[in-house]
Amino acid sequence: MKRKIIEEITSAQKILEAARKEFARHGLDGARVDRIAHKAKVNKAMIYYHFHSKDNLYQAVIDDHLSQIGSFIEHTISEEPNIEKLLLQLAYFYNEILTKREDFVPIFLRELATGGERMRMAFKKMITEKGFHTKLKQLMDRGKESGQFREMDSLQAIISFLGMNMYYPLTASVINTVWEIKDEKIFREKRPTEVVNLFLYGLIKR
Repeated sequence: MKRKIIEEITSAQKILEAARKEFARHGLDGARVDRIAHKAKVNKAMIYYHFHSKDNLYQAVIDDHLSQIGSFIEHTISEEPNIEKLLLQLAYFYNEILTKREDFVPIFLRELATGGERMRMAFKKMITEKGFHTKLKQLMDRGKESGQFREMDSLQAIISFLGMNMYYPLTASVINTVWEIKDEKIFREKRPTEVVNLFLYGLIKR
């Protein structure tokens, strides 16, 4: 029984990985279940066994990606009380997951371009169920109360931090060309530290 469960989990994960690449390249409408089955090396019927429909599989790809983010954030917020270390860990994580899963970027951008209903609801569910927005705001407010941070709008600050981490991975192909970034790997490796330093310390000496 345990072996069967493990095999089913493995096959479902292979399907998700193959589907993520297929949806990234062709979108929901252009994606083909038979191509996903071929890439995942499973029978086409196995896809319907696990996910029932192409739409459900597409949603599962989004949910799977967000669950990776949710699990990390939940663990990090619970374990790391130091706000600077926490922000650095989050920045490195965002950089790593969007580098390893570059094929999710087209899915994300296509969702935004079409209204992003699936993505929006999935994000909302993840954030509200785990209370990330409340916990992060509490950490920012605590920093203000202790005198570590200046007076500012905590929500604006959090959204700005998230934007700083996501902008480059989502627009790397354009940014690399415009700013003539020759070594993307090195630039990406330096990005988390630069983001956190800029976010916490700004540019102007005071």
